[in-house]
Amino acid sequence: MHDLVQFEILPVGGGADEAAELPEHTRLTVTCSPRHGPDLTVEVATRLRALGHAATVHLAARMVRDRAHLDGLLAAMAHAGIDDAFLIAGDATPPQGPYSSSVELLPLVDQHVHRPHRIGIAGYPEGHPLIPAGELAEALERKSGQADYITTQLCFDPGALVAWAEATRAAGIHLPVFVGLPGVVDRRRLLEISVRVGVGPSLAFLRKQRSLRSLLRLSGYSLDRLHDAIEPHVGESRLNIVGFHYYTFNQLLATWRWAQERHGEAGESSVPDQAG
Repeated sequence: MHDLVQFEILPVGGGADEAAELPEHTRLTVTCSPRHGPDLTVEVATRLRALGHAATVHLAARMVRDRAHLDGLLAAMAHAGIDDAFLIAGDATPPQGPYSSSVELLPLVDQHVHRPHRIGIAGYPEGHPLIPAGELAEALERKSGQADYITTQLCFDPGALVAWAEATRAAGIHLPVFVGLPGVVDRRRLLEISVRVGVGPSLAFLRKQRSLRSLLRLSGYSLDRLHDAIEPHVGESRLNIVGFHYYTFNQLLATWRWAQERHGEAGESSVPDQAG
């Protein structure tokens, strides 16, 4: 496979069922539901591992109740052979425990006896409506020394993404980057999933990223254009963009088939080892 590819699903709403129908193993990441928390995320990721897929768990700092809860989550991941944790702040307000951001949780995960082989952190090419750009850049720099890769939040502007990558490299951060793009999303199904899961991990996420209008306008042609605008930058040593992360909103099979056509094959992803 020329590009590294991974696919994100929700822990509810049928994503794991579609994973069971994939014709080959791949890298699947499981989000953290505001309603169910990280325990369900680990449970679903464990099911994916049993199917033979590589699994990434989203650990939402604001949903980790205490150190014992974190210990249990990481131990369960290690027991299941889950090798990857993606750290985010999460949307729980107020936090359910002592951690309000991934900056606080990351050192504990990095130094843990059950540290996953890979730790990912988020990048924001188009900014964050609740966090000033300077704070985002400072947090990314603080976290980069203990992380292994960056996955960008959903982005519809290739120019903004490349500019962000250039600024990130200029700041001395050279972690491998997965570019976050929308999957093949049926608009009616997106709205149905949003109602079923309590809006949190879909429409609210999109509103926070200022991406709802763009996603609802998305067509197969525009998705092709997004991919084709970024693909030439994959593998450039200057930017160290290593592949694509597709936000499927549980339309995993349709997105996997589309990626199969675009990438030649959609296999398990990996990133170069990074000193943590």
